[in-house]
Amino acid sequence: MPTRQRFVVSSVALIVTLAGSVHAQKAAKPGGGSNTLFPVTVEFRCPVSAECLVPDQIEGDTLGPYRGTTPAGSTTTQEGLASNYGGYFTEGNLLLFALKSGFGRFISFAFTRPAGTAPCVASGTCRKAFTSAITDVSVPGSRTYPVDAVGTDLPNGFMSIPVGQSARARLFLNFADPAGRDILWTVRFDPALHPGSTHLTVTRPESNRWTVEANESDIAGLVSANNGPSKIVKVNEGYYTMPFRLTVTK
Repeated sequence: MPTRQRFVVSSVALIVTLAGSVHAQKAAKPGGGSNTLFPVTVEFRCPVSAECLVPDQIEGDTLGPYRGTTPAGSTTTQEGLASNYGGYFTEGNLLLFALKSGFGRFISFAFTRPAGTAPCVASGTCRKAFTSAITDVSVPGSRTYPVDAVGTDLPNGFMSIPVGQSARARLFLNFADPAGRDILWTVRFDPALHPGSTHLTVTRPESNRWTVEANESDIAGLVSANNGPSKIVKVNEGYYTMPFRLTVTK
């Protein structure tokens, strides 16, 4: 497995503030109600699987599955709590995956397979100065949205996919700047919000199990965003082939 650059975020509060302004992902449902989260297990294919002789471009660590945490004595939690960590289904059965420092768990990214020249090169606005990163913080948590043939979100998320079938899906996954700059990085598989990227695939082999996978023909977009003096400044940092797979068990 290639060496990956490791970093630890010094201020989770800073990332939360920046991420909230960039993505505007609401912790509450419209109308002010809370969103109950249901723990699930998320397990990355690499680096532990026998299939990983060729490393994935997005990988977990070697400590096994990431299980969503809940308050003592409860089987669920509410979105937005500082204690939430790991994998969850939302009330709409979307996959939420959150990392926070202090748990000793990481995910890693490799950007070694660019799909063409990044758009920011011509304008000289690129901020990417790394080819790999390891993070213990992903805030707001990654979300995966299964979609239909025209790209509309399925009404019941992962549960809308029949057993034995697949659906395309959009996904975003955040990580902090490896050098500690006030920049949030986002990997997107979402052609609607990030043209030039593609969807990836969610498959439901069993009633309580799904796989989320990007293959060799799928393209991820990379975006950097920082808080400018009066507005958020976003930069399209290019497109990458980033095969990976994770398994979700309810």
